[in-house]
Amino acid sequence: MIVSGGKTPYSEDIIGVWRGEHQGKELLFKFESDRTCVLSFRDIASDSVEILNGNFEIDLSKKPIPLSVRNIPQLNHPLHTTVEFMGSDSIKLAYFAPRWRLRPISFDSNRGMNLKRTKEKI
Repeated sequence: MIVSGGKTPYSEDIIGVWRGEHQGKELLFKFESDRTCVLSFRDIASDSVEILNGNFEIDLSKKPIPLSVRNIPQLNHPLHTTVEFMGSDSIKLAYFAPRWRLRPISFDSNRGMNLKRTKEKI
């Protein structure tokens, strides 16, 4: 018998605003209950901002947990990644891939993004 000390995540656990910093960019990701999302990438040096809108899908029945963002008007392809819940207010995302088969299935410490839940609105 195997007992896990962690809480099993629910699809609602991703809902909210998440903030982090990665490779000189401030990340602000907002996941809504209607399955829409806003991904904001602000370059810290130049203060330029890139914003992506789309619809997200998460499948908690799979390990590692896949997360996809589709229907992104700013891109001509979807984004696929893997997410790991580190607690109720912390997640880790692997790098984004443009194709499902190219999505990461493990976390690379140099390319992973750590995000914390925040109370602010975007």
